Amino acid sequence: MTKYDELRISIEKKKAKVCVIGMGYIGLPTALFYARAGLDVQGIDTNEDLVTELGEGKIRMKEEGLDELADEYLDSIYVTASYESICDSDIYVLCLPSPINQENRAVLKYLQDAVKQLGQQVCKRCLILVESTVPVGATEKLATLFAEESDMILDEDFWVVHCPERVLPGKVVKEMDTNHRLAGGVTENSTKLGEAFLETVFDSELVHPTTAAVSETAKLAENAYRDVQIGFVNELAKFCTDMSIDVTEVIRLANLHPRVSMLKPGLGVGGYCLPKDGWILVDSARENDSEAKVIPAAREVNESMPSHVFRRIQKVILEDSTVKRFIGLLGLSFKPNVSDTRNSPSVDLLRLLTSAGDTVIVYDPYVDRDFGVQKADSLEDVIEQCEIIVLAVPHDTLVENLEDQNLEDIILVDPWNKVPHLQGKVERYLGLTV
Repeated sequence: MTKYDELRISIEKKKAKVCVIGMGYIGLPTALFYARAGLDVQGIDTNEDLVTELGEGKIRMKEEGLDELADEYLDSIYVTASYESICDSDIYVLCLPSPINQENRAVLKYLQDAVKQLGQQVCKRCLILVESTVPVGATEKLATLFAEESDMILDEDFWVVHCPERVLPGKVVKEMDTNHRLAGGVTENSTKLGEAFLETVFDSELVHPTTAAVSETAKLAENAYRDVQIGFVNELAKFCTDMSIDVTEVIRLANLHPRVSMLKPGLGVGGYCLPKDGWILVDSARENDSEAKVIPAAREVNESMPSHVFRRIQKVILEDSTVKRFIGLLGLSFKPNVSDTRNSPSVDLLRLLTSAGDTVIVYDPYVDRDFGVQKADSLEDVIEQCEIIVLAVPHDTLVENLEDQNLEDIILVDPWNKVPHLQGKVERYLGLTV
């Protein structure tokens, strides 16, 4: 029996031991889903504080359904900060960050370091899954690196497949179960093993075999596409501001066309994936002498939106000398109903306001961090102390509670146009454009 056949049988019988490397936003729920499927799972993370917290059953992430999943399966997962105990695993799943640097190029150091560690520790045939978003061709390069470190032979001793995560923060647990999954192998047998493994955990109809290069490109393309769509409506919002036109009404009427479906503009684009994945796709294209224009332009527009809202707020202050520079910023996360503040447009707006000398008081029921300014204990606290209120992140609870407040002396800034119905209850209402 070949090593490939041996590993495939082990996978199909759910006897394969799985090691998830990186127990953060993606790695933890991924490991829990593997455990739920009845697999023997180990987790590794070099953050010793995180390892300690997980050992105590503490979960940093606020995701619907995650606590319940952890309550049932976290105890069955051995989590460590050391690679020394991984030798007997059959499958290694890399759930590591791939940020971009100041030149907007992907930083693969975390993945490369993990692959080197694996190469030095692995002692038998194995399958390596790369869940991280990477440049086109990176999975094949990681396979070459592992071969060099381990003295093992690709397609004889080990196999590598790109299986990108595609979940939405705030819906991670739900989408782990329902999203389509790609199994993009660097070789044909890598694809087959990746597909076989994913089908032991998830619905087989949701698993799609392909090549590593196609899988890498598809993941980058889907996020770049969303970023470009948002960039268009954000640029439209800036046009409408200059023309004193309500962009919400423009989009509502334009979307009556049977082939038009515009998204909603707002304060910008945040989170871990969308602000970087377009740049990684652009960099991959440029590496192959292709020219990119639309994606960089959309990035520029989306990154400019906090400045757009900032200028509208400053205009209000300059127009009325009686307005105090006390501003309440509601919401710090990158999107509603989550605690994740990575690349948050709200935080960008906060920095612009404080750099202009404004006193900013923040309140976010999901976020503990204060970002160096005063943090209020409640929405009522903010309203009591501030004359200008910015609904920077329209958490459901903030929107609902705003409606019950006395806002008659408040200038309300609503960059997502979430509460236009409050115009009659405030001293002045400032939407994204009018």
